[in-house]
Parts: sequence; structure tokens; C-alpha cells
Amino acid sequence: MERRLALVTGANSGVGRETTRALAGEGWSVLMLCRSLDRGQAALDEIRGEGAPGDLHLLRLDLGDLTQVQGAAEEVGEWLDQKDAQIDALVNNAGVYRASLERTPQGFERTLGVNHLGHFLLTRLLERRLRRTGVRIVQVSSEGHRRARLRRRPLAEILRGEGPYNGVQAYCDSKLANVLFGEELQRRWSADGVSSVALHPGVLATGIWDRNRNFLMWLARIFKPLMGDPAHGGANVARLVHDLPAGEIEGAYFKTPP
Repeated sequence: MERRLALVTGANSGVGRETTRALAGEGWSVLMLCRSLDRGQAALDEIRGEGAPGDLHLLRLDLGDLTQVQGAAEEVGEWLDQKDAQIDALVNNAGVYRASLERTPQGFERTLGVNHLGHFLLTRLLERRLRRTGVRIVQVSSEGHRRARLRRRPLAEILRGEGPYNGVQAYCDSKLANVLFGEELQRRWSADGVSSVALHPGVLATGIWDRNRNFLMWLARIFKPLMGDPAHGGANVARLVHDLPAGEIEGAYFKTPP
């Protein structure tokens, strides 16, 4: 049987790494799309060293720079052509949280830029390779999407981070954008046989809690030992990729393991 291929963003850490580990353990090939090639290679070597039967490959993807996203999509296409391969699943997983306002090279607020806009562009650039029967697209979102307020200001201003900045609000907004994007992909691409789904993988002890120095992140680090294992989140994502029948997941959002 021809080996199936999944693309996973942010595959070097947290849920992305555990999704890669779970899929490789099931014999999938995984193209790991990571901003840092050094950290990506370390994760690849770690998983490969565990004897997983799947093939692992690595390409650089910086979702915070749309110019680089475009270049990465071209590299993915060239890689697929060289391998005579096709995509069976895309996991839009990578995510950031910024306590203070930062902007991408294109002038977008960074949290929305990375968590949504980068994934949106990547998916659209790979559209020709994704719109076929059996492909699954998974958006890794969060229950935080329920606190989104995308109508509080004109959307263009929110995307640019104009007005009073709240990092938690920007994160929640980005997670709602993930859910809405997944639903719209299902609406537009279902006739081609694509299954699109979003999920909240759980409150997990990932590195996202370690990269900001504010009260919320300090509090989160205190409770981090009580959070879930990222391996559970990765297993849930992998299950959506290959276990559940398409009819059970199309356009759905999962809060708990399905």
C-alpha cells in the first residue's frame, strides 16, 4: 500500500510534534513544516530514533511572513513533484500568543498573522493539491475561540492590531478565525471530497505558556504540572486525520476527544 502523507505545521514542539509522532507511528509519511530548522531537525531525529515506521521530512515555514509562506508553498510543491507524492492530510497546528503587540513584516498583528493568516495563505496556495477525494484538513483551534470579538472594531483594524491591544483577545480572535476557516473550507471544497474539521486539543502543558512574561503566563506556568499531556492532543489530532469516517467529522468542531 502506498504510504500516506500528512503536512504538519509547527511540528517541532507541543501538539505538532506529538501529532507527527502519532502519525509516524501509524506508518504515515510526515512533512514537518517548522520555522526553526534546528528545532525541527531535533524533533525529527528524536521521533526517528524511537523506531517509528513512518518517513519524516523537514521544510522551513515561517507563518509570520507571508512572503516566506509563499516560498515555502512553492518548495512543498517542488518536493511533492520530486517524490511523485500527493497530500492526504494538512494539519494547521502552529500557533503563538503574544502578550505585547508585535507586527509581521506585512504589518499584521502577529498572533492573528501566524495563527490564521499564514495558515490561510498556505492552504490556499496548496489548493490544487488539496482539493481531491479523501483529503483531510485539520485546524487546531481552542475553546478560547468562544471569547473572540471580531466585531468590536473594523476587521482591517483588528488585523493590523490598531486600538488598545489585548494579547488574550488577539489569541481568542485567531482561534475563532481557525474554526470559521475550517467551516468555510468544508462548505467550498466538500464537493471535491475534502473533509475539513477543527478541534480544541485540550489545555495542555506545551511551550506556549513559557514564551511571555506577564501575569497570565506566570499563573499558567504554576498550574502547568496539572495540565494535560501534549501526547493526548497529538493523538486526538491524528485520530481525526485517519481514524474517523469522513461523514462523522465534516465541518465539525470537537471540544473533547471524539
